[in-house]
Amino acid sequence: MEYKVFTKSVELSEANKNYLAKRMSKPDHLLKKQKDLVSPADVRITKERGIYKVEITTHVKALSKIIKVEERSNDLYEAIDRATDALERKIREIKTRLHPKQQSSKGAIPVNPRETTTTTRIEEAEFEEEEEILEKPTPPKIARIKHHDLTVMNVEEAILQMQLLGHSFFVFRDSTNDAVSVLYERKDGDLGLLVFNE
Repeated sequence: MEYKVFTKSVELSEANKNYLAKRMSKPDHLLKKQKDLVSPADVRITKERGIYKVEITTHVKALSKIIKVEERSNDLYEAIDRATDALERKIREIKTRLHPKQQSSKGAIPVNPRETTTTTRIEEAEFEEEEEILEKPTPPKIARIKHHDLTVMNVEEAILQMQLLGHSFFVFRDSTNDAVSVLYERKDGDLGLLVFNE
């Protein structure tokens, strides 16, 4: 699979680059008949407070959707393994949705976003240790601001996009009623939908 690498606060050795290339070739067996299914991926590798973050983003041309996976670990190779495994799973899910007839007679298994997203507790543990040291915890602040265009789509498309991005919520404009809506993941594993009246 074609890709470009962007790094921040980390320098990749030749061994790191070779390992990444090997892992990024994993989805190739899914793309033999559809090499143009996804666009070349952007792989971003950063390091902060001893934790590596590997983020892979690619575009599904047939659906005009974005696949994004993000994994963290204190070991670079483990972060690469988790991210590339997650990417392979999402590409397989896309092929299942595009070609449902190729699945068994039982039908495709529904995708639960809670099952396809792996998490790590390493960074959270660091935060907990810092909180114990601080006598007076400081209030949270806005660390980053992102601007996004409000995309028009139906609820089914919004669910798919949220799963591909690996997010717990997704904001969109519903094409059926032109209302700004927020799709979100509930604690019980189901999904909720907030519809705003304008």
